[in-house]
Amino acid sequence: MEYQFTNPGYLKFLYALPIFWIVSTFVYRHLPLPKIIVSAFLRSMVFLLVVIVLAGLSGKNESKREISAVFLVDMSDSITWEGKEWMWNYVKGLSGSLDDKIKKGVVVFGGESRIITPDLTEDLELDNLLGSITDSGISTDRTDIASGIMATLGIMPEDSSKIVILLTDGNQNLGEVERAALMAAGNNVKVFVVSPPDVQKAGEILIKKVVAPKEINEGEMINIKVVIENRNDRAVKGDLKLLNKDGILKEWDTEFKSGISVFEVPYKSEEKGFIKFNANLDIEDAGLDLDKENNSKFAFVNVSDKTRLLYINGAKNQKMYLPDALVDKTIDVEIKNPDQIPKTLQEYIKYDSIIFSNVSRDSISDEQMTLIEKYVKDYGGGFVMTCGTNITAEGGYSGTKIEEILPVKIIGGDPPKKEKKSRLSLILIIDKSGSMLGKKMLFAKKASIELIKQLKPNDNFGIVAFDTSPYTIVELKSNEEAKKEIIRKLSMLNADGGTDIFPAMDAAYRQIRQKNSKVNHVILLSDGNTKSIYYHYNKMITKFQQAHITVSTIALGTWLVNTKLLEDIAKKTKGQFYQISDIIRLPRLIIKDSEFFVSQSDFHEEHFYPQINQKSQILKGIYDKQFPPLKGHTITEAKENVEVPLITNIMGKTDPILADWRYGLGKVVVYASDANARWSSKWINWEMFNKFWSQVVRWSMRDISKANYDIKIKAEDNTISLQLESSSLLEDGTKLAVSLISPDYAGNGQELLMMQVAPKRFISELKDIDPGTYNLKISRTRDGKVIDFKTKGLLVPEKIVTKPLEYAVQGNNTLQLKNIAEITGGKYNPKKEDITVEEEEIIIFKSLAGFLIPLALFLFIADIAVRKFNRQEV
Repeated sequence: MEYQFTNPGYLKFLYALPIFWIVSTFVYRHLPLPKIIVSAFLRSMVFLLVVIVLAGLSGKNESKREISAVFLVDMSDSITWEGKEWMWNYVKGLSGSLDDKIKKGVVVFGGESRIITPDLTEDLELDNLLGSITDSGISTDRTDIASGIMATLGIMPEDSSKIVILLTDGNQNLGEVERAALMAAGNNVKVFVVSPPDVQKAGEILIKKVVAPKEINEGEMINIKVVIENRNDRAVKGDLKLLNKDGILKEWDTEFKSGISVFEVPYKSEEKGFIKFNANLDIEDAGLDLDKENNSKFAFVNVSDKTRLLYINGAKNQKMYLPDALVDKTIDVEIKNPDQIPKTLQEYIKYDSIIFSNVSRDSISDEQMTLIEKYVKDYGGGFVMTCGTNITAEGGYSGTKIEEILPVKIIGGDPPKKEKKSRLSLILIIDKSGSMLGKKMLFAKKASIELIKQLKPNDNFGIVAFDTSPYTIVELKSNEEAKKEIIRKLSMLNADGGTDIFPAMDAAYRQIRQKNSKVNHVILLSDGNTKSIYYHYNKMITKFQQAHITVSTIALGTWLVNTKLLEDIAKKTKGQFYQISDIIRLPRLIIKDSEFFVSQSDFHEEHFYPQINQKSQILKGIYDKQFPPLKGHTITEAKENVEVPLITNIMGKTDPILADWRYGLGKVVVYASDANARWSSKWINWEMFNKFWSQVVRWSMRDISKANYDIKIKAEDNTISLQLESSSLLEDGTKLAVSLISPDYAGNGQELLMMQVAPKRFISELKDIDPGTYNLKISRTRDGKVIDFKTKGLLVPEKIVTKPLEYAVQGNNTLQLKNIAEITGGKYNPKKEDITVEEEEIIIFKSLAGFLIPLALFLFIADIAVRKFNRQEV
């Protein structure tokens, strides 16, 4: 016998023995030396034995694992008496042929299970058990195979090699057999499945199935087949109808020959979504059709629509050219305005790509941008953005979810000149007359402070106040410098005096002319009442027009306000006119106005020819010299790892005109010019215009998944479950993730817990699910990254009725039986010699603590006796 320690770490305590001896010698120094030696030896042996026990000294023995076999027999009513007799004879024959050393037992089941032999035995006397089986008292009107499998696990020794011989027709209508089979497999139980021979009864005719493809494309021609099985020995006269929601597709008033008959109808779908086909059978002679329940069957077909594109037109009152370039019999382009941008994920998923044409940031909410990011990243959708005057950085898409998915950053800017311009010069003119007392002056100051916070450090900012004369509160200077003194200067601004607008406008004009900025803008806060002579007005407006200085005017209040003058100033200088009665709105209004005019620095308008920068699928068949000129583009900067097929150097640096990349599962394209007549007027009549945009959009569209999935809905005992079968095995390290998305859900959907019940088959219980149409998001992931993605339609019918199978002529459910065998590693309908398991050699470690502890106790008593004897001598 070999020995070993199971916890050798405890042996380190033996290092304490020398200390133990020293202490013993010191404590018992009054004893004679021989007694000290004997006592120290006994105590050392006790200590040694305790340490050895803690270290787990065990003896190693080798032996063969015993084999346990349980016969699991179906007693339900779906099996005929002939079938039950056949199964019983099979049990007797197999029991006699199994090795005598195998311990055997019997469990029967119907609606529940009964253990006939609680203790397994090598000598199974089946004839003596027949009475116990007959009187088992189980209900036979249902079949719960899962209950039987669980019962067998309870009576087989855990340390044995376990076999279950399951005899059933497989017509499970109670319990969860896949889950029970998985549990059996987890306990190393092999289930060998044996089914009785099919016994066909006369007096029955039924619809065996309605055959239709599960998915077709819109406009595709298919054949719907109805399979009739006549189990009578002669022809039966009857009527068969095939219907859809529009009524009867076809009716057959005929004689059904004995055996299998197939009836076929061609069908072409002109509608999208799910179509239900019902087949109903009516037999004249009721005696030849005993079960009416199987005279009706249905099938669903999911009609997929054409490739669908969503085009959002952000260029109001301009003719659209791009949608016409995409006209194709295989593509459906849906055109919407910005206020019709979808608000749920379900709406986005139905499109293969989404096109934003010059869509302003103000037209879309943060929530909608988040949905688009999910649609592209997680659902493989395409996104194409064409730019234009609505696409800006400041106050635009900069820092948003849309910019996150784009292959470029929208940065704005200006072409380099000999004398570099600043981006913006902005002066705020504040009326400080007596009409501005109270809240008006307070919120004008607050608006000044909020406005300066929105500007960039190198923007120029100044404040001019006026009554009958102008006062420079903050001289026009860089925003960074203006910030240092604005609060101190504003604190000295008080409301009093009369009103004269034009001297203040002239002061603002002179300061702006000293700067060299791309955008020059003035915001005037006043009631518009001025004492200046009006010939000054026309002269002043002309100066502002020639200097390209825009003036926005804000009329404060509604009483005694010269709106005509203020509106005219704004109109003639191409500014904006506002009138507010609620002074609290003033800060936000000023910021909104400044954002609009600041955005004008984000695009560049100048005649140029785009150049090919690198080869790309998008530009296949289009060459460098073929591109017409463009008149402008939004200023962008390419991100890392981005493909930039088209560029321009018109601004003295390389600017992307066309850029693309992959973002998550999807693809994104940005075209920095517009698709309308403002910048692309020469492109509209270009012979390659249709080819260019067709290739851009087709490249962006959702990839076709490499995997395919068969989806089924199953209902058992008020429980709805989803069964998913993959066309291919999951590779090592690959996981399957499935989410259920309802039409009105805006998020990622409900992630389903998928249980793998076979190499390619998964199931999940659907709790609290309402009838209706859904989308399934099916992803394959590896190392946290999605490597394949597919969405499929799913229909949960209005009512799913589970009918007990015991009284219907069903035959053997071969698919179910093979599945049980496959999950557990057994076989279906095996030969008798195949029902076995390999004999395993097992190693048993037997602890020696039962011997060592009494020995230690004996030595401890001996030590006490030695020391006590010494005291008696004294």
